[in-house]
Amino acid sequence: MREHVGFAGVRNDRVLLLVESSAWATRVRMEQSRILAAVHSLGLAASSVTAKVMPLQASVDGSAAPPSLTPRAAQSIRAAASAIADPDLRALFLELAAIAESVPAG
Repeated sequence: MREHVGFAGVRNDRVLLLVESSAWATRVRMEQSRILAAVHSLGLAASSVTAKVMPLQASVDGSAAPPSLTPRAAQSIRAAASAIADPDLRALFLELAAIAESVPAG
C-alpha cells in the first residue's frame, strides 16, 4: 500500500491522503477506522479520512517524487506509528516519517 498512498496532512477534522488511483482511494476508505484510531491516539479530533486521487509524479530518474513534509509532521507521524498495533500500517507511518525527516530544512 505504501507505494500507492502518500500522506498530505491533517486539516480541520480530516486526514488527507494522496492516492494514485480510485482503486487505492477505495482501499484507504476501507482502512479509515484504523487510520482514525492512530490519529485519535495523538489527541487529534479527526473524524474522517479523505483520499485524493493524484497520480504520483515521476522524477527524471524515474522514481516517484516524495511529498514535501515538515519536521513537525515527521514527529506527529512517528508518534502515531508508536500507537498502531498493525505492523503493516505502522511500517507505512514510519516510512512517511522518514520521508519528512529527509527533507532538507530551508
